[in-house]
Amino acid sequence: MTALRRITVPTLLALASGLGACSQASAEGAKAHVIQGKAVDTQGRPLPGAKIILDVYNHNDSLNTDHATATYDDTDKKALTDGSGKYSVSCGPGGWRVFGMVERKYNGDTFTLPLHPDNPKFVPGNDGGVRNFSWKLSGAIPNEQGGGFYGGTLKVVTTYESSFRDDQYPNLEVQLEPVGPLIDGSAGKKLNLKPDKDGAMKDVPIGRYKVQVRLAGKPVTLRIDDNTSPFKDAAVVDFKSKADSSWSHCTNCAQLELR
Repeated sequence: MTALRRITVPTLLALASGLGACSQASAEGAKAHVIQGKAVDTQGRPLPGAKIILDVYNHNDSLNTDHATATYDDTDKKALTDGSGKYSVSCGPGGWRVFGMVERKYNGDTFTLPLHPDNPKFVPGNDGGVRNFSWKLSGAIPNEQGGGFYGGTLKVVTTYESSFRDDQYPNLEVQLEPVGPLIDGSAGKKLNLKPDKDGAMKDVPIGRYKVQVRLAGKPVTLRIDDNTSPFKDAAVVDFKSKADSSWSHCTNCAQLELR
């Protein structure tokens, strides 16, 4: 049976750490034992310094052969895109998954975010191939790339002082207004959201927002989840690369308490 590996976003973050510079080259079309491509930002401009990771997906180019005795290169490959957003990495035989990551400092925090592939399927190392990437603020991450969303998660939670039950989360009306540019430098736009049954609103472009909440047309007071800020009719909240509270741990998220 073919041995398969499934890589997750946390695993990618670990692989991306300590990434060194690799020699870069660019070419058109596929070349044997070479995986190459280009990364662009949210505006379609070249994205220098993006992290490219090649991970062995299976032991050979074919998924239909028993490769228990096959010789293959199981070393993860890493590279950075050059000034034109291009990369080129040599690879051995085997099926290779290709992942892209972009790192950005934003509001005193550092985020490592996945890039969107134009093709999430593995690349046969013997044939080589082209995999291009783009930075997306929202949208679904392909299952082959770990699943989830490119946007962050905003979560609300009741407290012992709340005037409503947590089963009313889906009835809440949550308005987000950007305060300053989003993580990619764009202006962003107002969002009107409804939490799911767990109080989560997923796939929100990462940024700083002024948040207001209403239930049945009436304002709900809120505060950032720090146990010290006063409850008000509005709160300004920052998304965090990692956040801990008395009730949860999350990545690329923002958390609010309601009363």
